Amino acid sequence: MAVSGNLGDMPLTSLISVNCNDQNRARLRLQRDGQEAEIYFDGGQVVHMVLGDREGEEVIDDLLSWEDGQFELEMDVPPPAHTVHVPWSNLVLDGLRRLDEEQLALEELNSDVEEENEMPVRKRRSELLRDALANLLARSTDIVGAAIVGIDGLVLSANVPIREVDETLVGAAAAAIAGLSKRSVQQLKRGNFSQTLIGGDDGYIIVSMVDERNVFVGLTPASVNLGMVFVETREVVEELASIMRR
Repeated sequence: MAVSGNLGDMPLTSLISVNCNDQNRARLRLQRDGQEAEIYFDGGQVVHMVLGDREGEEVIDDLLSWEDGQFELEMDVPPPAHTVHVPWSNLVLDGLRRLDEEQLALEELNSDVEEENEMPVRKRRSELLRDALANLLARSTDIVGAAIVGIDGLVLSANVPIREVDETLVGAAAAAIAGLSKRSVQQLKRGNFSQTLIGGDDGYIIVSMVDERNVFVGLTPASVNLGMVFVETREVVEELASIMRR
């Protein structure tokens, strides 16, 4: 049985994330303005993509620009070929980065105002997110790792101890924590979920909503001033929210 819907209601990034995190073997068919595309999932990865007479990793740039259109997901469909050979998170993030660069270039090209003196080039959103997390870790004595993650588990930017934590696991854990916390808050009639703290023998995980689609994740050692952690988290969440609104 196929599941269908509109990309305006469930964006492609969410569809990819859900199918990869759930380890689905499936075929996702997309239609928009007379164009048709197919994405095949297997073993937790995107393994094959087709758009018209094109196939492989290059197709992702076009598909990520589809803000509307119809989709149909059919389970247990084996891929006819393997043309994608990078992790799904890298595939999506690289595609989003290229779209961001193209949009910035277009805005600069269409600008009617030229400054006589050379002005600094406006940073892309991905760079602003990266800088915000780096600045947090540079000034904080309590937070040792940080990330901004979509509620679908897609890591938008991360600065975490590489030897201790894998970025993909950070995204998956953050999405799971946020989802469970949101349901728990609603079930117990505590309003809208805003923040949760989880403690372990070796430290704490703090997850805080940035906006309706993204969360901030902070990692700390065990011996920290939690009051200061909450203050720093609130400040960086406000900064991240401002960046995401641009």
